[in-house]
Amino acid sequence: MDTEEIIRRCQEISLSGKGKSKITFKSNMKRKEEKIVAGCLVGKVLLNREVPVERIKSTLQTVWKTMREVKIEELGENTFLFKFGAEVDKRKILSGGPWHFENGLIILKEPVGIGEITKQDFTHASFWVQIHNVPIMCRDTETIQELGEAIGRVEEVGTDHNGDCFGKYIRLRISSHKATYPNAGIRAEGWRGNISSNASEV
Repeated sequence: MDTEEIIRRCQEISLSGKGKSKITFKSNMKRKEEKIVAGCLVGKVLLNREVPVERIKSTLQTVWKTMREVKIEELGENTFLFKFGAEVDKRKILSGGPWHFENGLIILKEPVGIGEITKQDFTHASFWVQIHNVPIMCRDTETIQELGEAIGRVEEVGTDHNGDCFGKYIRLRISSHKATYPNAGIRAEGWRGNISSNASEV
C-alpha cells in the first residue's frame, strides 16, 4: 500500500467520532504503516495565501537535490506530506533547515503518533544560530548550552572533531517559536555576545 492510498483511506474514516465503529489494525499492517510514517515529514508553509502543490513540488525538488525522489502530497491549509525514498535524504533536509518558500517559513516535523495531521505541532522551528565574541573561558558545551537556552530549546551544540567549542563563532541548533526569529544579542555579566541565524531560502 503506497502513501497516496493510506491518505485516501484515512480521509474516509474517523478515529474519534461518535457512533463510529472502532478500528483495530492488524499487527503486521501497523508495523508497515509505522515504517511509512517513519519515512515521512509533515510541513506547513507559513503564508497567508494558498500555496499550489505543483509549485512547491517543482521548487523543492530542484533546491533540495535529494538522491531519490521526494513525493509531496497536499494535506490542506498549506500543509504537506513529504515521503522520502531514502533516510539520508530526510536527515539532510531536516538538519539543513530552516527552509523558506517565497518568504514564508516552512516548518518541517517528523510525524508524531500515527501521523494524525491535526495533532502535529507547527508552532516551533529549528534554526542554526551563531554566537559571536564568546570569551575563551565560556567555550565549554555546558556554558554554551546555557547561553543557547536564552533563545530557545538547544537541540545541538556545534563542536570540532575533538568535541571543543572553538572557532570564530559558536554554532547551535535552537528550537524557537515561529514568531521569535533568532537575530539579537545576549547579555551576560561582563560580556555581550551577538547572535545571527542561518536560514535557507527557496
